[in-house]
Amino acid sequence: MTDELYEVLVVDGDRRWHTGVVVGEQEDRLLRRGDAVLAWGSRAGLEHHAQTARLELSDELPDEVDLDLGGWLPRGEPEPSAQEVSELWHLLVDDPRAGRPLRGEVVEEAYDDLVEEAPDWFRVHGPRARRALAEAVRVLRGDLRPS
Repeated sequence: MTDELYEVLVVDGDRRWHTGVVVGEQEDRLLRRGDAVLAWGSRAGLEHHAQTARLELSDELPDEVDLDLGGWLPRGEPEPSAQEVSELWHLLVDDPRAGRPLRGEVVEEAYDDLVEEAPDWFRVHGPRARRALAEAVRVLRGDLRPS
């Protein structure tokens, strides 16, 4: 079985990067070379990489993740939807570098409650989760290496 390369669009302000997520049996992880997350300015660049690396590129529509979540990470408001927080968390949690701030019993418990749609999630877990996600995004931004 070959790995499939799913496209994820990372949106940072007015910049959009096409980055691959290799879907393995146990985890989703941002496609990396060393410490750099590989990113392309266009889908064509990602398609070329997939072809040369002999990876199958999925035809599914890309997921789009706004790394600022409308300002929730840096300012704490406005409160985004739980779905947006979940998408960002899912993108980062299995990444070997950017996912580190999201590991640990208390933060993992916050993610479990988010997935289970616990009531008052933002009141109970929001500040801690926001700090952990902000740190993960900071690491990811430093690791993006456009090709």
